[in-house]
Amino acid sequence: MGGYSARKAKITMPIDEGSFEAPPLDGEGPLFKQIERAIRNEIVSGRWPCGHRIPPELQMVNAYNAARSTVSKAMARLSEAGLVNRKRRQGTTVASPTEAHEVIGYLDVRQEIERKGRRYNYRVLRSRTIKGRSISESWSSIPSETPVLRLDAVHCGFDNPEVLEERYINLDAAPDALDVNFELETPTTWLLMRLPCTRLRHTIRAAVASVEQAKMLGVPEKSIVLISLRQSWAADVPVTFVKLTFPADQNQFVGEFNPPQA
Repeated sequence: MGGYSARKAKITMPIDEGSFEAPPLDGEGPLFKQIERAIRNEIVSGRWPCGHRIPPELQMVNAYNAARSTVSKAMARLSEAGLVNRKRRQGTTVASPTEAHEVIGYLDVRQEIERKGRRYNYRVLRSRTIKGRSISESWSSIPSETPVLRLDAVHCGFDNPEVLEERYINLDAAPDALDVNFELETPTTWLLMRLPCTRLRHTIRAAVASVEQAKMLGVPEKSIVLISLRQSWAADVPVTFVKLTFPADQNQFVGEFNPPQA
């Protein structure tokens, strides 16, 4: 059946409880991936909270003018990612945080940029495949012959680069990463949906900006920048290594620990 092209249109359809306002699609790529992204965005943003009842597939078929198999594939991917619970005769609901995964220690660059009132976007500058040995000095846990996707990207506010990102993804752990448009869905979000983080190593240090870094960030040459180095694992498998570069005079890192109450 034909794709759904009205990006900004919202379709309200009756269901047993309230109404279904179909999240708009982005028009990029296969329809099942558009539906998956649209629903995931509602969940990740908190607009569809834990326990929220997701409309029956037939209503989404009608709302998106899609084949039943297309909607089913989108929902199956969300279920595999741990975002929804599908039960026969009981329908589909948004999973609780413990049924999906909680991650402590991730810097949410998008949230920080939007908190300052700026429109966020993620832009990939370069993408290429390398071997693990090329990054072994920084990412020692990756086997030397493992195929790795390298991304050079920028986190922007109003299209101006605010944070530089250099990322490496283990393609043995996440082979589908080669086919993802990360400008629509950032690597952190995409990876966490598929490979729950069970171990995280996070280092922050100061450095002097290179000429290229200073130019991209719009700061004077030899300015101080903060470097966030993060490695994550799923079980014992190294998943990603990422280096984020922030202008030091515009950013700070705050951590809070609340011990369990006796």
